[in-house]
Amino acid sequence: MANPPTFTDVQTILFTITASQDDVQARYEIYGRHDAQGRYSWETERELLTSIANPYGGGQASSDTPLIPDLPYATMSDADITQKCALVRMLSPSADGKTPARMPVLSPATARRHATADELATIRDWLRTVPYPRGF
Repeated sequence: MANPPTFTDVQTILFTITASQDDVQARYEIYGRHDAQGRYSWETERELLTSIANPYGGGQASSDTPLIPDLPYATMSDADITQKCALVRMLSPSADGKTPARMPVLSPATARRHATADELATIRDWLRTVPYPRGF
């Protein structure tokens, strides 16, 4: 059996699909579009695990969406992870396979692309290695 995926594997996927591997400014623009309060990032594992998406920021706390809720991923099916984890759900195509993933937003001016099925599997497998409860 191969080693389970690491945070670095997931980070590389996120860098790749957003075309931001070598462009820190591009990542900060992406992060800022997802949360005006600076709580969204994948620079470190802890930042990714605690990321909050709320592009409106400010006083709309009800719009705060944990990117990776603290759930027992090790015991969850692929479908449950996709449904309950905003990171995976937003990167995945719809259940009918006809609607493309919502993230990242594609632009002909960039090399951004949607995650592949193998990349989504890598993210789900990494989530299964995350301790539950996290303790932070």
